[in-house]
Amino acid sequence: MLNLDNKKFVAVENTANGEVSSQTEFYYHQQGKMIWAEYGGGEILKGFLIGKWINDTQIEFTYQHLNQSLENRLGRCCTTFSLEESKLVGHEKWQWLDTLEQGSSLIREI
Repeated sequence: MLNLDNKKFVAVENTANGEVSSQTEFYYHQQGKMIWAEYGGGEILKGFLIGKWINDTQIEFTYQHLNQSLENRLGRCCTTFSLEESKLVGHEKWQWLDTLEQGSSLIREI
């Protein structure tokens, strides 16, 4: 299991139906298998996620944020991490819980 505590990530890719962008930063914390993060930037005013490690390289979590239109968005995500050039990279598969639309994104440690 990797350690995400005090790691900072930025989104580098996202599908068109997502709201996260290269201006969105994520601040992760970890306690045992539990993970949580605060995020914001770009289209996102303020967001939070909470979840857990499901194996040595994957986390699953739910997320909730308020966007620039003051819409409260909610979803779920599974992220698979790998190490590239000594930085963590997360390949994410996510789904909005209101529209059930799915997408994928990529986050990179900064």
